[in-house]
Amino acid sequence: MLKANKSTVMSLVKNTIIATLLGAITFNVANALEVKIENQTKASVVMAFSYLDTKSNEWVVDGWYNVEPQQNALINLDSSNDIYYLYSEFSNGKKLEGGKGSIKLKVNNRSFFYKQSEKQANADREVSFLRARGSDGKAIIKIK
Repeated sequence: MLKANKSTVMSLVKNTIIATLLGAITFNVANALEVKIENQTKASVVMAFSYLDTKSNEWVVDGWYNVEPQQNALINLDSSNDIYYLYSEFSNGKKLEGGKGSIKLKVNNRSFFYKQSEKQANADREVSFLRARGSDGKAIIKIK
């Protein structure tokens, strides 16, 4: 019969817990759409996204994400789908919106998150989100 002291058992338990947590983290990252934003302008930008949510399997609308002038940001959207929609407003009054395949969605002036299938009676306005596509769970948005 194999004998183990308390220290060995605790070490095994600790390693098992760490391995389980690392596996969960790897699983979460694999189901995220990683969007890298490179804001090369002198204006700050706020961005809203619409994407197919991994947990609910429904399209959601999520905003706002802030990117300061001449800064980069990394946003992980909870989606395993490379297709997403994007709307942006800049501090200089410009907007990134519309285009072929765009959709009209409601936004609020403050942070928001909702399912596209839900009515948004309290939304501040409706805007046009442009259609975008990542590749293998990654997307890069370069703003010049």
